[in-house]
Amino acid sequence: MTSTPQPLIVAVDDEADDLFFLRHIIGKTKIPHRFQPFANGEAAVLGLTTIIEQQNAFVLPLVCFLDIKMAAMNGFDVLKWVRAQRALDAVPVLMFSSSDHPHDVDTARELGAQGYLKKYPSVEAMRTVLEEARDFALLESPKKTFLQWSYRFVDSSDAVAAK
Repeated sequence: MTSTPQPLIVAVDDEADDLFFLRHIIGKTKIPHRFQPFANGEAAVLGLTTIIEQQNAFVLPLVCFLDIKMAAMNGFDVLKWVRAQRALDAVPVLMFSSSDHPHDVDTARELGAQGYLKKYPSVEAMRTVLEEARDFALLESPKKTFLQWSYRFVDSSDAVAAK
């Protein structure tokens, strides 16, 4: 009997404390998952390329959280790369940033992110985001409908955006 692997959540941030917090808040949602952190954009590209190349064990990440402000390859660069990979078309990408500058939010939307999560969200807000991503993952292909997923800015003061 084969068991289905737990959903993979990818996080890219060059701040170890922010990765720790993200892992902690996701854990508090009690949603079963595997957590794959990457310390920079370059490591994320290499790791996601490896995932794509493992055809016989290929399981798309449930969601990818990207910090914007990173050295060398920033979050927008990683987002452009992800959106250029046909194999990752169905992976929702959420920017995970301390910036609330409208230009950053607009750029994320223009480059194909499905949402913008302000550091540091409540457990309830994170649970809502992960449940929406899980519901999307269960949809039949093609999954382009996710691009119409209600793009929203989730602030740390938001309890639950919509349910």
